[in-house]
Amino acid sequence: MTPEKFVKLLCEKKLLLPPISGYTDFPYRAILAHFQPPFIITEMANARAIVQGNKKTSDILKIVEGPHYNGVQLVGSDPGSMTKAAQIVADLGFDYIDINMGCTARKVSCKGEGVSLMKDEDGACTLVSLISAAVDVPVTCKLRIGASPRSLNVLSLSQKLAKAGACAITIHGRSGEKKFGTPIDLGLIQDVTRALSVPVVANGGIFSGVDALHALQKTGAAAVMPGRGLIGNPWIIQEIIKAFSKDPFMPPSLKEKKDVCLEHLGLLCDFYGERTGVLRMRKILPEYFSSCEFLKELKQDVQRGNYACDIPPLLERIRELDGRVVYDTRTA
Repeated sequence: MTPEKFVKLLCEKKLLLPPISGYTDFPYRAILAHFQPPFIITEMANARAIVQGNKKTSDILKIVEGPHYNGVQLVGSDPGSMTKAAQIVADLGFDYIDINMGCTARKVSCKGEGVSLMKDEDGACTLVSLISAAVDVPVTCKLRIGASPRSLNVLSLSQKLAKAGACAITIHGRSGEKKFGTPIDLGLIQDVTRALSVPVVANGGIFSGVDALHALQKTGAAAVMPGRGLIGNPWIIQEIIKAFSKDPFMPPSLKEKKDVCLEHLGLLCDFYGERTGVLRMRKILPEYFSSCEFLKELKQDVQRGNYACDIPPLLERIRELDGRVVYDTRTA
């Protein structure tokens, strides 16, 4: 896939799916593929671990087949390992590479990686330049508006990254110390959009098609990237696509949610083994039913599940009652 083709498709479809650590693993990406997104990307993969052939990292790099384009997000700061990892994933068949410049996790940022790269503009640009020269696939970057409120350098850095070879820039509209719940700075994303010749993707605070439209209108960005709104809600893909085309969106029925949730469980168990698969499902199952009444009790009961056969009885207790979705807390 050439950078020109990537940019053309991105501007046409206006949607880029996010890399979400701990969630967009191979099983969930297989689920997402059913909903026909134009692009699907892995959770972040450590460059040094890729070069060393780490088994867990290799699992991250399993490609989901389909008509969509597959991306991989690399995290790291060492030019040598980042360049070598980029060559490895390009040879594996990934269609584009994203460089993580926004992760705020301490175990990442303390190594000069993730959002810490925003503090080292020259180093960040060197990575993009070297990787762009080393592979024939598009290179993108995902960053925040700054590493801290005192250093909102997204505009200057984005301009340099574009010159270094990044063909698109995704911007999460919060600074590095802000996790969730604080307002997204759409104005600053708009400033970057106006200043750059490459497409900007607006990220943060997108939980619906209405949110996606609002982000595009306020920022003038070429595309949007939902974040946590994708967790347990693959239907948001079609909701956003239909919002852009002004077609009506039909929310999933409770049965549809249960069916996809069970398919997800099966994929997790097949990929990781039953024990690990169920442990991972403990975290994501409540996300499928986040609007359900007595969600706290559902979360507690899910934590007691140890085997795949423990999950279907819990789903059976999620019912529709007078137009509401309710988890039956009575002892089965």
